[in-house]
This record gives sequence, structure tokens and C-alpha cells, in this order.
Amino acid sequence: MKLQTIYRIGAVISLVTALAVWLNFGLPQKSDFIGESVEGIGYVAPDINAIAPPFTKQTLDNRSLDLLSLRGETVVLNFWATWCVPCAIEMPELQALHKETGVRIIGVNLGEPQRDIIAWVERFDLTFDIVLDPSQDVSKAYRLRGQPSTYVINPDGIITHIFYGAVNQDALQRAIRTHDGTAS
Repeated sequence: MKLQTIYRIGAVISLVTALAVWLNFGLPQKSDFIGESVEGIGYVAPDINAIAPPFTKQTLDNRSLDLLSLRGETVVLNFWATWCVPCAIEMPELQALHKETGVRIIGVNLGEPQRDIIAWVERFDLTFDIVLDPSQDVSKAYRLRGQPSTYVINPDGIITHIFYGAVNQDALQRAIRTHDGTAS
């Protein structure tokens, strides 16, 4: 038998084996590698179809906000910074969504001075919750790649959509409708 024929047979066997493994076990999920087990909650990961990583943080108006306490509501979690141009582009969209639909929006600031955050909130007339993350542990839990990043979390606490970069109100409404059962 020629060496070339042996290579071809080996390649076919490898391909068939890989296909059999994939059909029986599937591909590994990213969330299996980036998540963690949280006592009383289960396995959480900053990935679509995973339970959103929980956090409890202070808001700009000095209240404590606990993500777990918001189960039963849709939550739009947005990470932003005042120096971020795409964040400035999407802020009016987030505010309009909040004002027009009442969807719970949480804006997580990436550890900037409070005076800068207050000026930003006033500039855009924001009325949704602004969470302070001075130690950036919420950002780390969500494996933040950049800002803005926006996570849509369904009432069961599951991440259904992730948007990297500026997002608009229409895209968020479509994402919310898909898990509310109102989209086709």
C-alpha cells in the first residue's frame, strides 16, 4: 500500500471519529470554562444561556442593589465609562428604553470618580440605576472585554443576549421580546 493511501485512510478514520464524538457529546461550551459554581445559585457564567453572575453593589444614590433580588424581572445590564465615545452614543437609547418601557436597566460604571459619574448622569438625564464598581469586581465577574458591553438577563436570571459595543433601543427591545415570547 502506498504511503499516500495510508494517510487518506487515517484522515477518514480521524474525521469519522471526530464526527462520532461530536454527535454523541457535542462541542464544549465556553461557559464551562469561564464560569464558576456559586453556593445556593448553581453554576454561573457571563455567557448566553448561563445564569448571570450575581453581585451586590452600591448605587450612585447610595442604595444597595442585589442582582439576585431582581429575579422575576427582565434586566438590562450595561457596562460603561465616561471617556467611552460609544457609551455616550448609546446612553440616550438606554434611557429611552427605560423611560418608554419601564425595563430595569442597571448601568455599571467602571470605577471612575463619583463626580465624573454624577456629571455624566446629569448630562444624559439618566433615571435608571447606576452601580458603582470601584474595585471592578463586577466587571471581572462578567469577563468584560471592553465597553460598552450590555447583557440582557431574563426573569429567571439567565443571560439571553450580549451586545459588545453600542446598542440601540430597537435591538434591545427585540432581544427582550425573544424571551418574553412576544417575538416570532
